[in-house]
Amino acid sequence: MAERHPENIVICIDTSRSMYRADYKPNRLKSSVEAIKKLISERFSEDSNTAFAVVNFSDKPKKLLDFTNNQSKILEALDSLEVSGKSAMGEALGLSIKLIISELRKIQAKIPRILVISDGNFTTMSIDPLKMARLAQGLNVKIDSFRLGELSPLNTLKRMSDLTGGNYYYNNDDQSLLQAAHDLAISNIKTYGDGASSIIENPAFLRKIAADLLRVHDLTKDQEQRLLQIRGLADYKKCSICFSDENPYTKSSFYVSGRYCPNCQTPYHVHCLSSWANSQKDKKMKQAGAVRCPHCFYLLKIPTEVSQAQKLTSLAKPIIKAEKEPELPELSHVDQVKFSDLDSDAMFGSCPVCNFIFEEGQNILRCGNCETLYHEHCFKELTNSRCKKCGVKLHQY
Repeated sequence: MAERHPENIVICIDTSRSMYRADYKPNRLKSSVEAIKKLISERFSEDSNTAFAVVNFSDKPKKLLDFTNNQSKILEALDSLEVSGKSAMGEALGLSIKLIISELRKIQAKIPRILVISDGNFTTMSIDPLKMARLAQGLNVKIDSFRLGELSPLNTLKRMSDLTGGNYYYNNDDQSLLQAAHDLAISNIKTYGDGASSIIENPAFLRKIAADLLRVHDLTKDQEQRLLQIRGLADYKKCSICFSDENPYTKSSFYVSGRYCPNCQTPYHVHCLSSWANSQKDKKMKQAGAVRCPHCFYLLKIPTEVSQAQKLTSLAKPIIKAEKEPELPELSHVDQVKFSDLDSDAMFGSCPVCNFIFEEGQNILRCGNCETLYHEHCFKELTNSRCKKCGVKLHQY
């Protein structure tokens, strides 16, 4: 029996009005659902370790189901699909990539794929599907596509699959659609030298997908509880590495330098976690500035300023004459930035004030000196309007 790669596959299916056309019986959407059911049934018969998530898109994308290998839940999600609205394909790809990134942070992550089923006529262009395909390419995520309906000169689906090394299937009737489902179902056979095991070994890739640690106030939503903690009348929990509230490196309280794993909420001083990361033998992780949570093995990002400070401390030697630090400008400005103009790193980065990622429709500001990005409402919370990264005083024109 052939050995197979376990995969995480996002089923990204078009449910816009054009999928109601009856050139496939009874219509494009129903035919697509039957093909996906065939794909899932045949894949599970060969490899029960594959997991599927379901995203549908019309005016907006929607996650119907997170990754699971529960076949009945997947079929239930597919049977709930209904036709309506336009086709926001770019946004749906962005949501699919976010689901995959969350899975890639876990230990022993499966190989990621996105299967787009559509007639290719995306009618909402706030995010370019090809831009999302380039982002997927940078993350080693293949986009497979089932193309229904008439071919168009652009053929965006084929361009996305070609760009990411995925499979493109043009299906001009029900039978070819079912055949495409069969071909994809049996496609995860391991071959010698296919390089699949190295999918998350590149340090730049590890750094890109690692999750930001949560601050104390990210977990504390209740205002009264937060006030008690600030006054020292309530507990934050102690660091799971040094077992103390006080940071042994900076002597600050847990409220200042404490962080939580976003997956299991285990508490750490960020400096303790950084030191623990430096004690590990994995060179790629060190180069990436990343570490796996000692408790749940979730992939975490060590803040750059912390890792750099500890490197400087370890390399410090007696200095005869201190060099003069470069002077920062006294004042700089902030620019308004559109979400659609963000590059891949910024799109899945986070605001240094709230530590949440940037979303479509949010007002985003960029520091004119170091290009750090802020949510507009978070920018207003900066102390004396000074950038948290470079310290320059900022103002809006």
